[in-house]
Order: sequence, then C-alpha cells, then structure tokens
Amino acid sequence: MIRGISEMVNLLAPKSLVILMQNETKIDRLDKLTVMIHHHNIPTCVYYDLEAYFSLIEENLKKSLEITSLIFCHPEDMLQDITDRRLAHRLSLFIFYWGAAQLPATLNPNLLMEPFRVAIITNPRRNIFRIFYNQAKPNNRGDMLSVNWFDGNDMTFKRVPLLPSPTEVYKNFQGRIFTIPVIHKPPWHFIVYGNGSASVGDNQNSSSSDAAGGFELELDKNVTVESDDTYFTVKGGRDHNLMQLIAERMNFTFQYVEPPEKIQGIALGSEDNASFSGALGMLQRREVELYLGDVAVTWERMKAVEFSFFTLADSAAFVTHAPRKLNEALALVRPFQITVWPPVIITILISGPFLYIIISTPYRWRSRNARWRPTRSRLRKPAFYNLRYIEEMSYTRFRAERTSLINNHQHHHQSRGQDYPSLDRCIWYTINVYLRQSANIPFDGHLARFFSILLWLCATYVLGDVYSAQLTSQLARPARESPINTLGRLENRMNREGYQLLVERQSAFHAALVNSTGVLQRLYRLTRQRSVNDSFLVKSVEEGIRVLQADPKYAVFGGRETLYFNTKRYGANRFQLSEKLYTRYSAVAVQIGCPFLDSLNEVIMRLFEAGIVEKITIAEYEQMFGRQKGGVSHAEETVRTVKSTNSECDTDGTGSGKRKTDSNDKLQPMNLRMLQGAFLVLACGHLLGGRFFTMAI
Repeated sequence: MIRGISEMVNLLAPKSLVILMQNETKIDRLDKLTVMIHHHNIPTCVYYDLEAYFSLIEENLKKSLEITSLIFCHPEDMLQDITDRRLAHRLSLFIFYWGAAQLPATLNPNLLMEPFRVAIITNPRRNIFRIFYNQAKPNNRGDMLSVNWFDGNDMTFKRVPLLPSPTEVYKNFQGRIFTIPVIHKPPWHFIVYGNGSASVGDNQNSSSSDAAGGFELELDKNVTVESDDTYFTVKGGRDHNLMQLIAERMNFTFQYVEPPEKIQGIALGSEDNASFSGALGMLQRREVELYLGDVAVTWERMKAVEFSFFTLADSAAFVTHAPRKLNEALALVRPFQITVWPPVIITILISGPFLYIIISTPYRWRSRNARWRPTRSRLRKPAFYNLRYIEEMSYTRFRAERTSLINNHQHHHQSRGQDYPSLDRCIWYTINVYLRQSANIPFDGHLARFFSILLWLCATYVLGDVYSAQLTSQLARPARESPINTLGRLENRMNREGYQLLVERQSAFHAALVNSTGVLQRLYRLTRQRSVNDSFLVKSVEEGIRVLQADPKYAVFGGRETLYFNTKRYGANRFQLSEKLYTRYSAVAVQIGCPFLDSLNEVIMRLFEAGIVEKITIAEYEQMFGRQKGGVSHAEETVRTVKSTNSECDTDGTGSGKRKTDSNDKLQPMNLRMLQGAFLVLACGHLLGGRFFTMAI
C-alpha cells in the first residue's frame, strides 16, 4: 500500500501534498509513507485536526495556489463539509483512501458535481489499486469512473498521466446542455418578450416564430417588444453569435433563462460575505454554468464569480444631446472668445493714454529739468530760440514760413505753457483708428508717427483680418455650442443648467458611481440630491436613450460601445458621445472554481487573435445599419468568411449600403437671418448717434 500510494503521488507530481490522518493508530505506516514521498522531492505536511486542515485549504484558495490532499478516511465523512465551506475548486484535488475493496454504494453523486475534484483509490485485491475520478467525463453527473489502475507486482500503470487533464476532458463537451441567463441589452442580445401566441405574433410581427424575420422587423422599426409574460425569444445580438461560435467549437448546446429582475446583479450584504442578485447571483448559487453578456470585470464581482479572457475592451462614457446651433445675432462678437476679450479691451483702453505719454514725456522732462537748472544756465538762451541759427539752416523758400511758425509756436508756448495735444484728443484718435475711421495724427513727431503706424497695423491685420476670416467661417457654417464631452463640462452643466445623470440600475457603472471619488463622486452626489425615489436609475441603456431623446437635459452613463450602438439606432446626429473616461473589460462569467475555464480561455483567445471577435462586433453594427445578409446568421457568415470591414461606415438604413449624409452638413444659402447681427449693430449705432445728437442740441 505504501509503495503503491507513493508511486501514484509521484506520477501525479503535485506541487505540494497535504496528508490528513484521523486514525492515529497507524502512525508507523504514515511515517514510512512520508519518507517514500520525500524520496520523490515532493513537499508534504500532515494534519490531524480537521479545522486546521480546512483553514489551510481556504488560505491556499485565497492565494490561488494549487494543492493536493491525500485523505485517509471515508469520503462521506467529509464531502458535505467541503461543499458547505465552498472549498470545491479546480485548484484543489481530494484523494481518498480508506482501504476499501470497491466504491461505496451509498455515495451521493450530487455531492461530487462540478467543480468538486475527487479521486478515490480502492484495493480490490493484493497489490492491485484502482483509481476512480469524478471529472473523467464532461457531463457533470458526479459519476465516479475508473480512469487508471496500478499493478504492484510489476510497478506499472494502465495509462499516464494518473488522472486525465481538465483541458483534455473539457475540450469536447459531447453535446452537454448549458443553462445561460440572458438580458435584453442591444447590441449584445436582442430579446422579444411575449406569450408566443398567434395573436401577439400577428399584432407585432407576421412571423413571430421566424427568428430572422423578427430580427429584421425589430431593427427596421427600432422597437423592443416587451410584456409581463415569461415567454421570450432571443432574436440575435453580438454575444448570442459569439456564444454560438463557442458552442460549436466546444460541442455543447445551450438554453436561455431569464435572471431575476432582468439584471446582471449587484452585491448585497457585507463586503466579505456579499451575495449577488440577478444573473451573477445565479452563477454564485451554481444554478447556471456561465453567463456571456456585457459583464464588466470588477473586484467585488471577482469574489463571487470567475471571469474568462476578456471578450471586449470597452470604455466608460456618457452621452448627451448634440450641440445645438447658437444664435446668429451674436455672430459678430462670437469669434472673440472669453479669453480674447480682456486683452482686446485692455489694448484699446491703454492705447490712447500710452500715445499721450509718448508725446508728453519729452516736454514734461524738459520743463522739469528747466526748473532745477542753475540761474546762470537758466538765463542762457535756448538753441530753439536762436533765430539766426534757424535762418541759416532754413535756406529753402519756406524759410519765412518756418520763421513765422516758430514765432507762433513760441508765443503759443508762452501763453499756454503746453505744446502737445490733450489726453482726450489722443484717446479719440486711437478710437478712430480701431474703428477704421479717417483721423489726423494729433502730433507731428517721429515717435507719434511710429506708434500710429503700429496701431494701424494692429487694427488692420491683427484685428480686422482675423475677425473677418472668423466671421466668414461663422456665417458659412453656423456655429454650435461647445459639446459636453468631458466630466468637467458635465459637472458645470449640472450645476448651472440643472442637467440630470441617468445610469442603468444595478449595473457595474452604477457601482462605479457609488464607489467613485473625485468628479464622479460629485456627480453622484448632485444626482442623488435632485432625484426622487432613485429616479436617476433606469432599467436599461436603451430606456435612458429614450428619456434623453425626449428631454435634452439628461445624460446617460454607461459603456461606450453600448451607447454608440443605441445612439446609432435612434439617430447619431441627435446625440453627443463623450470622451473615454476609463477602460473596462467584459468577459464570460463562470462559477468559482470552474473546471473548464482553461479550455474556455483557449477558445476565446483563438477567436480573439484571429480577429473573429472583432468581426462579429463590426458585423452586428453593419447588420443594424443596413448591411444585413437576408436571413444568414452572423455566426455562419463569420465562420465562412472573415472579411475586412469598416466600422465607421454609416448607412441610411435601407439596406442599399449608401452613405447617409447628415442634414447639418449640407450647404445652406445665406439668408437675412444669418445677417441679423449686422443689422442689430447698425441699429445700436443709430440709437447711440441719435442720443449724442440730442444731447448736443
């Protein structure tokens, strides 16, 4: 017995072996067994306390460590405890040996169902051992089947390895039927609810039993048929087609069930022992095998279920109404944004005083120096008044005129004490320059002329030409308000204009809002304060899009792919999709410790690397927007031909494949309504001129 078990453990080659011994009378034989196992370089540990053993298994499962247990007792003494403590996992293998010659007849198969991995060793005759395993077949019936035997006479095994590999067992499910929950959520699943009677079919669809025809009708009318009856039909969808491909590859069939409350599920209770509702709750209670849909991978969900390789790399986003047209009356001032107006106004205000300072500074400096000069130098006649010197220099025919001007200038300077224009005249001159009016330079000086040239260039090229170009573009294409494509802009609209945020009830995005920080936390607080009886929660993203379509002061928060698909259904020109907020992944949810998770990952990874997953997603958009192939399913079309497509192609919905032209992009003739701003400015000018004229009278 010792040599046979040691050889079995050696062939199994576990990373670590835990031995549970409840009968201490055979301690001498246990010592010999551990010595034999140590010869094979396999680390072992021995437990006699059942609670300590269960604690060890729990710690290893929390750390995702594979562990093999060799238990010397009857299986019925421990199977129920292992099941109740939820220790059944694909990483844990329980090997039972109690010296029996054959399997017990009272062994309950229900306790040996997935994900429990149990191997039982029997000793039918001397030096012969048989190994039974409950996962030898992928049917999940809990049957203990003979998978190997050991002959101690010649030290041989029937086959190698000792137990069949899970990836080989679950490579082909041999027609096993899976129960999968499904939720109506375009474009992942399209579901038509109804009682299936002929009357309902006649009212809603001429052929309700025909899946392809019903799907075409639903897509053309953009409606979803719902009722309180339990009957429903899955008409298609991206994840439905993907599940068909996986089922064909792994050779299983599936049937859909409706989860409670028609939701994915949300955590209920404490964080450590949280129970989920909806489809995830069914997985947690092991009522279904897997769930494929728009299931976001989150930390709290990973405590209740496990996830496969991701099927979709999506992002969180929100959708609002499309930017509306701005009033054409403000077209003349719209080219100057709020950041441009202050520099322009400041430049206009300081131009006049600055010109006055340039002109007056030399004279002020000269008069100031004249007051502080000594008396002797003060009596000296300035060179400016040396008329003989001026006459000698003025040898042209205008000498007499210049002499007269100088005399007048001296007389004027002596009478007024100032020889430069006033401040109001400089300001009025700069205003005339900026308004493109004719005006004379207030002073004949080089600095004044140079500064006047700068003002003219600024008014002509910097302000005039740029403004004219922007105004032309504004009139050629009417401007629209800034789009709400960031969380900061959405927060401003919610504070100033009373916008409201909508989110799908009990979804991953609802949980993200509740547990968020920063801007999302502030948005959630505003939403909770303004909502009555959780009115911000909707049943689906599709319902939120309908609410947004009726009232533009709403925003819908959800997955970007789902929002993109629904906005296309109801008219992409009516909505504005925001930027990507954060990346999130969707995957297939399975039970904790699912034994076929590795096989499922292998299939999904091959579909992903071959581009078939992306092809299915693109094909769903094309079928929705006009490129439907007349009753041919997406799965069959994808398997036959994987063609390169353009996901950005937008069609008119008639099946002709013609590109739809947005009505807002069409060229429109200029009319008087676009020029009403110019007439308003003209009216304001007339009113202002009439007022000044009245004041002058």
